[in-house]
Amino acid sequence: MKWYKMVLLIVCVLAAWPCLPVKAQDFTGQGDSWQEVFANKKGTVTALYDDIEPFIYMNREGVLEGVEHEIMESLKPYLKKKYGIELTIQWERAGSFNNIYNTVKTTRRQGIFGWSYYSITPERRKEVQFSAPYMPDLNVLVTNNREPMYATSQEFTVKLKDMNAYIMPGTTMEEDVQSLKEHFYPSLPVKKVDLDYDVLRLVAGDKNGFGYVPLSIYIVALQKGIKVKRQNVLSSRREGFAGVMPLHSDWKPILDEYFMSEDFRLLTGTIVARYLGSEVKDLVFGPAEQKAASATLHTLDLVSLEKEIVTKRLMDTALEVQRHQSMRNSMLVALFFIVLLTGVLYSRYRTKQKLNRQLQEHNQQIIGQHKKIGHMNRLLKLKVLQARMNPHFIFNSLNSIQYFIAGDDKKASLQYIGRFSAFLRKVINYGDELSIPVTAEAELLKEYLWLEHCRFPGRFDYEIKTGPNIQQASILPLLSLGMAEETLYKGLLNLPPAQKGKLVIHFNTENNCLVVFITDNGMARSQAIALEKKKGLNGQENMLESRIELFNAQNGKKIIRKIKEAEHAGDDNISILEIPQPLFSQEQA
Repeated sequence: MKWYKMVLLIVCVLAAWPCLPVKAQDFTGQGDSWQEVFANKKGTVTALYDDIEPFIYMNREGVLEGVEHEIMESLKPYLKKKYGIELTIQWERAGSFNNIYNTVKTTRRQGIFGWSYYSITPERRKEVQFSAPYMPDLNVLVTNNREPMYATSQEFTVKLKDMNAYIMPGTTMEEDVQSLKEHFYPSLPVKKVDLDYDVLRLVAGDKNGFGYVPLSIYIVALQKGIKVKRQNVLSSRREGFAGVMPLHSDWKPILDEYFMSEDFRLLTGTIVARYLGSEVKDLVFGPAEQKAASATLHTLDLVSLEKEIVTKRLMDTALEVQRHQSMRNSMLVALFFIVLLTGVLYSRYRTKQKLNRQLQEHNQQIIGQHKKIGHMNRLLKLKVLQARMNPHFIFNSLNSIQYFIAGDDKKASLQYIGRFSAFLRKVINYGDELSIPVTAEAELLKEYLWLEHCRFPGRFDYEIKTGPNIQQASILPLLSLGMAEETLYKGLLNLPPAQKGKLVIHFNTENNCLVVFITDNGMARSQAIALEKKKGLNGQENMLESRIELFNAQNGKKIIRKIKEAEHAGDDNISILEIPQPLFSQEQA
């Protein structure tokens, strides 16, 4: 082969290189199947990603975070809690949006997941499996800031002949641009970039530029100071954002089970609000819940949020300028005061004023310390009362263990000892805390009632319910347990042996309060107290009341306790605790 033919061949290969199909990138992570993980009670999967804020990215400390990172990581505690499985997730950066997708599509491993805010589309469903969508998928049309606001879609499509489109290849944003090109202006120039933020930056620098980006990316771009304009026309909505898995993967059923759970729904809202803000979370999730084409955007709310972001950015810029001016002025003022302070009389006057202020501040510190000491004393009393809660329960439980052992019931003995030790460990752990999450209190209550149910088989049934918004609520440790114990011993266990008791405890939040609602079909409290006095016994009510009274003595907001006795046969006794939230003010905590 002659030399010029060789050169021509090399030139042709290099020219065709960009057009070659994208090959999936090799990766080193594990990809265990769900069947293997379930059988072994442990395993490792690989999650492929590429940096894109706020979905998944490295923060300033070099730690991986973001909406999709937290969603994938939250699978581990779910599997641990429900199936006792220890799952390890290996995060591996895969280079790009398309490379992640192609790798997942072609891999032979089952435990491989791809995360890069993938839109669910019918075409992609033929190549990969999707998790259930974790958030709605809404693409908005953005233009350069100098473009006018278009009132109708027709006004914008007429202008297409003068505009340039920017797209990220392989995405639904590219599909939206191609749809405009196909239907309205086939000669539309289209330029490809690597990231959605590149699309926004190029649109911001091109007076005739436009493109599509997800609503969440647009909001983050505004907060970063990228100057683009969102048009109220031609937005597009798809089923939602989701993670991707190989078509042959057996992980989809368990992933769908978790994504459809109530815990995941609440967690997703919290995660999105943390990275985008509660206002953006409401905007992103709101339209999907309305299920109406006319509700594609909460237009007024979104416009208000846009103005707020832009105004804050302008104010930050103005404050930065003002800060520099203040520093310069401060230097001039300092020089001026140096001259003035050379006067002896002024110096003495300033010294006297300074001493007076120091004396006042010292007095205020003494008053503040006195208040803090009083507050600490009250908290110490709360802890002392807390430590004295229910010691008789421990001795009763030991008697039950002795009963099981004497009856040669080894299985029941071991089970009871195991649950009793777990309960006792929690009581000890919470013994030094002033407050605990209400979810922890509910779990402690479940352990306690299970133990009592074993001690008194067939005497009562119980049920514990929790409302949807209690995750952030807190409570004094063992407070609801004290109420449950009082209900059990004064109400249910005083019933005739042939009558079975029923205890229902419900935790909910209402009007900045945690409400503990307890109902039972046992003996009325006044009758129980009279019966105890007749037997010469002292009740445990004073301990519970003392804790509530001590808490109320040091707080503006009070714990309110209400008891309504059954008036007629068949009625239930009702006990209610209304606990203010937050439990302690920042100063007290």
